[in-house]
Amino acid sequence: MMDMDFLFPEASTEDVKRAKTYLNQYMKKKKTVQLFEKTPPETEGNKELQVAAIKFTNLIERAVDQIIQNDVKLVIEYRFIKGNSRAATILKFSGWNCCDKTIDRKIDEGAESVANTLLYLE
Repeated sequence: MMDMDFLFPEASTEDVKRAKTYLNQYMKKKKTVQLFEKTPPETEGNKELQVAAIKFTNLIERAVDQIIQNDVKLVIEYRFIKGNSRAATILKFSGWNCCDKTIDRKIDEGAESVANTLLYLE
């Protein structure tokens, strides 16, 4: 029987930190993609930047889409994909009758899920 850890490796603490960094960078890269959609790049350097930004945003969108827990996915999408602040995210989900620490845990769970998915996609 094959080793399941080999088939389904778990993200390390460093992988999760990297995923959080990527999630925080998502909106900036998405704005770059939108800019190049409006005004196509003219230089080779800008074309490479466009390709890298598209690849990055697609990667993050695919990883977030793979989050299984719906509540975690909703929080991650609102916070990072839609680009809202932590405070706005807590306010948005205050109707769930949970505290800010619970929302922070959902963000952590989402980052871990994204990190695990990135192990396969990158």
